Amino acid sequence: MPPAPVSLGEGGSPPVPLRHPPGVRIKDERANPTGSFKDRMASPAASWARARGFGTVAVAPTGHAAVSTAAYAAAAWAVRHGRGDGYAPS
Repeated sequence: MPPAPVSLGEGGSPPVPLRHPPGVRIKDERANPTGSFKDRMASPAASWARARGFGTVAVAPTGHAAVSTAAYAAAAWAVRHGRGDGYAPS
């Protein structure tokens, strides 16, 4: 049986109606756990890596992708911290 997916409750962002044009709705991704649409990418990525036996994940340390990846990696495993210069202790 595969391990449970890594989830922090992402994807439940509500559709919000726009004033103009009427009848159009957009998803408010600020309702995701880290406040970013990147949570939808980080959840399956961390789940995939953990299911295949990886112990860590890496991502460029900028923006929403890094925040989401760090949150989901922390939920999946203990997080290792690098120095920001391409070196990550093993």
